[in-house]
Amino acid sequence: MPRVDLRVHSRYSDRPTNFFLKRLKAPESLTEPEAAYALAKRRGMDFFTLTDSDNIAGCLQLAHHGDVFTSCETTVEFPEDECMIELLLFGLREGQLQHLLGYRRNIYQVRDYLLSEGILHAVAAPLDILNLRLSPDHIERLLLLFDHFETRSGARHPRTNNYVTTLLDHLTPEFMNELQKKWGIEPASPRPWQKGYLGGSGDYCCQYIGLTWTEAAKASTPAEFLTELQRKSGSPGGVHGTSLGAAHSMYRVAFQYYQKNLRGRNVREPDIVTLVLSRVLQPDMPRRPRLRQLIAAVANMISSALRMRRRTTFLERRLVREFLLAYNALPPGERLRDIARDDLITFDERLCALVDRVIGRVTYRLFLQASREFDRGHFVNAVTLGSAILPLQAVMGPYLYAFDKLNKDRSLIAQLDERFGRPLELPSHGSRRKKIAWFSDTVNDVNGVSLTLNKMADVAEALDADLTIISSVIPEKASPKSKFLNFEPMGEIPVPDYDLQKLTVPPGIRILRYLETAGFSEYVISTPGPVGLIAMFAARLFHVPCRAIYHNDFPQHVRHITGDEGLEAATWIYMRWFYGKADVIYSPSAFYRDQLVEHGFDGSKIFLFNRGTDLEFFNPRHHDEAYWEPWKLKNRPVLVYIGRISREKNLDVLLKAFLSDPDLCARTSLAMVGDGPYLNELRARYVHPSVAFCGFQKGKSLARAYASADVFVFPSTTDTYGNSVLEAQASGLPAIVSDEGGPKDIITPGESGIVLPGHDVEGWRAAMRELAFNSEKRLRMAAAARARATTRDWTTAFHEFWNHQPYQAATRPQPRTTLVRP
Repeated sequence: MPRVDLRVHSRYSDRPTNFFLKRLKAPESLTEPEAAYALAKRRGMDFFTLTDSDNIAGCLQLAHHGDVFTSCETTVEFPEDECMIELLLFGLREGQLQHLLGYRRNIYQVRDYLLSEGILHAVAAPLDILNLRLSPDHIERLLLLFDHFETRSGARHPRTNNYVTTLLDHLTPEFMNELQKKWGIEPASPRPWQKGYLGGSGDYCCQYIGLTWTEAAKASTPAEFLTELQRKSGSPGGVHGTSLGAAHSMYRVAFQYYQKNLRGRNVREPDIVTLVLSRVLQPDMPRRPRLRQLIAAVANMISSALRMRRRTTFLERRLVREFLLAYNALPPGERLRDIARDDLITFDERLCALVDRVIGRVTYRLFLQASREFDRGHFVNAVTLGSAILPLQAVMGPYLYAFDKLNKDRSLIAQLDERFGRPLELPSHGSRRKKIAWFSDTVNDVNGVSLTLNKMADVAEALDADLTIISSVIPEKASPKSKFLNFEPMGEIPVPDYDLQKLTVPPGIRILRYLETAGFSEYVISTPGPVGLIAMFAARLFHVPCRAIYHNDFPQHVRHITGDEGLEAATWIYMRWFYGKADVIYSPSAFYRDQLVEHGFDGSKIFLFNRGTDLEFFNPRHHDEAYWEPWKLKNRPVLVYIGRISREKNLDVLLKAFLSDPDLCARTSLAMVGDGPYLNELRARYVHPSVAFCGFQKGKSLARAYASADVFVFPSTTDTYGNSVLEAQASGLPAIVSDEGGPKDIITPGESGIVLPGHDVEGWRAAMRELAFNSEKRLRMAAAARARATTRDWTTAFHEFWNHQPYQAATRPQPRTTLVRP
């Protein structure tokens, strides 16, 4: 059957709508009509047309070809609210176009004129949100006004194309009759539930022409082809669009503009930059430049430098070196080799992977080198290297713009599904299973976040819940469990004054590409670090509801580590910004919920996040009288701290309180179990035979450490929850905790533990004496602790969180529409 690509642009589309091309003052397309025609014919198109914006000059230029017909694209408006819609017009004459443009601000008049003139027309990309006003009300009117729709666009996501096709497939006479009664609009034809389907590439850069098309039987001339389309017998085919293709279209048009306007018209040979970009952005280029081209390119670059009478700068030399190193580090499968000439899907995927890896690696390397130069006192070099990072990230701008453009319609599709799903019995309506992506910058470290994620993953695995935990950590820190998905980072950056903590540099574009197609119904974010930032950005980009958990009191951590209240205040500003972007916030305790509200968080969207513990693993039956012998702790009872050994845990108060009481030191022991950046300093400062630093324990040894102690002591004032407190309670230990933070909400004061001010050394000494020397009270509290903990298992915690529906109904009131007719 004859094929035509029904949406192609040439240099006569000279008014850009694209943000980046506008900034460059470049036209929407620079494709020569003859080049577009030649590519379409090479790819098997039987007839040809151009759909330039409000212009048929390109078609007229090709009129000497007998298989070309005139077409164009135009933007019209609903007069009620100026909502913009794009139409494709086929087989029209120049006089008709000029006449029609006079009606463009009234879509009803445009439709009536097109029908009166017998001009074939179609709604282009029906769900394309041009000026943020498109709503289900507009779609209902479009269904009445028009009979032909572009259902397969090579510039739109498969999700969008498929939804439009499904919607049109399920139209019924009864449904269209109800719409006619609702809006009072005369349908375009006697059978408005039967629509014509069209397809086109939407190409602007002379790369994707002919990869998406419309075919129709019984057509041997362009006129016959249009007649078949008018009869609704067209059938679209070919590839769907991708965000990568949309981004690369922008790059290619910008590069064509650079070649034509910025390099100068008298340059006979390309420089090395032009040669490389030609190779990267134009798949039709020869596989390798000829030796003569390479020599000429290098010579041109040298002569240009000589004309400018300057040496290459320090930054230029570093950039060239880093780009070469990054490119050479690419796996062979990600290089632009051995790709079929017209396989632009593979080409785009590899080009994106190349850009993401190379830019990411160069950015990471520049940051490290800038840090080293700064440490050496070479401040000018450091600033020079650092100043190159932002422009490098700007190179990724077209990808982000394309992700946004091709995903803007997600909310609209959800609204359409809500309105049309039941009456039209759409297959997608109500059939979506909950599918959650959970993001974290830490997955296997010794902290509450990692513990929570691993336990939730175990329960999800057992229940077959559709959960994926996404991280970006170095391979040796990644989790091997099936529910975890790790994106290897470009590298790690140390955190100042916190030697054991490092931030990673995630592959942002690679993660966004995955999220765009994975189909998650919800995001959960556990950390406000680089991975959390990407997740928050993706939630806005892909219109996915997002829950963020305030696991850690970062502002207090910063103050404890640095002693700088200004940095603490700055961290609060960042926390308010980050968590303010989430749809819902979870606080691990009532104390921190109040703290967050006090610091400017919206209390109406804060909920409690209840965690659990493993009641079999943390159990009094693991008690071992001989457990403490390796550390020569002979005095009983044993008071134990289990957790991270770091400055913000307030451990000095605990140790000072214990060592200030000779009776405690003589009759009891204090065991400090854990590891961290403060361990060596504490070990050197507090030397006593009744105090043991036992190091990091895990597995059965950890369970025995809890069960073999008598009292749990946890002086931290910065823990938002305190997993170790719940583990201690499950192990049958009464707990002494501070009155700041989340741990105090885990125990029942006076029944399963004691709550007191975190910095009161005398208070801590008295509390330890009370439980150490009163065995009856200690045993009574131990029983109450275990009983309370048995209500908090991980399966219960998982069900509570998974099934929680915290979001308010996402129904925005629609303004009442008053129709404006001709």
